[in-house]
Amino acid sequence: NGSLLYVTVEPCIMCTAALIYHNTKAAFYGCTNDRFGGCGGVLNINNENPYYHLPTSEGHQKDRAIGLLRGFYETENTNCPEGKRRKKLDKKGVNETEGDPA
Repeated sequence: NGSLLYVTVEPCIMCTAALIYHNTKAAFYGCTNDRFGGCGGVLNINNENPYYHLPTSEGHQKDRAIGLLRGFYETENTNCPEGKRRKKLDKKGVNETEGDPA
């Protein structure tokens, strides 16, 4: 109760609802989540709850947050099973290992 949350990306809808449920004091994030955001990226949960409002603030170290996320997704998970790994594409969108379009 009463905690401040600092994260790189906007919390998803479910996480935003949980933050409201646990009376989080405020959430600060670097970049919006255009796919799952619950603080306005997709849906603003604050508009759905008449009893509690979660103060949010976006754009804190936005460029750094985006860089961290890009770096995370560009690296491969070495523990991922071979069949589930992302196929590497060249600049033309062709699978480098097979020579076929992805």
